[in-house]
Amino acid sequence: MFKSWKMGFLVIGCIAIVFGGYYGYSIFKTDSASNQASSKEKIEGKTPTDENVAQFTEEEEQSKYENVGRFIGDFHTKYNKTLGYGGINSVKWTEQKKIAANILSVMENIHTENEALKQDFDMITQYAKEVQAGEQSTKTLRNLHRYFHDLDIEFNGYTDTSDHYNITEYKSGR
Repeated sequence: MFKSWKMGFLVIGCIAIVFGGYYGYSIFKTDSASNQASSKEKIEGKTPTDENVAQFTEEEEQSKYENVGRFIGDFHTKYNKTLGYGGINSVKWTEQKKIAANILSVMENIHTENEALKQDFDMITQYAKEVQAGEQSTKTLRNLHRYFHDLDIEFNGYTDTSDHYNITEYKSGR
């Protein structure tokens, strides 16, 4: 009887150690993840541009994108998905016309006093109008993608990259 009691105590002790270790690990992992999330921008070298550089004039656009930087980042991602990695060689023009129409509807609701950014937005608008009108120029799409790429870096403050096409007039001054 004494042996079975010792064995039961040993099993319960081992189980307690395993659960305690797992609990401690999960707390450490959660704490570590939250620290990583809070310092993610520092690690990525991201320092967003002051939101006052450009704002939405309509609340509807702000509810969709939160801010102009998010709009720029979202469309950069769309172009990465649809044109990146060789996608420029097999363009789905109907899809690109829809993307261009979305860009144009949002661009109507952005206000900026920054002259360089105005020039960039004007070029984006011009290229988007060409695509929406049915021009099937991969050069136009490439330029649209490059504008969103460079503005995403400049406007959203990705300072740890040197991957620029240097197509934009706007420079964040970092």
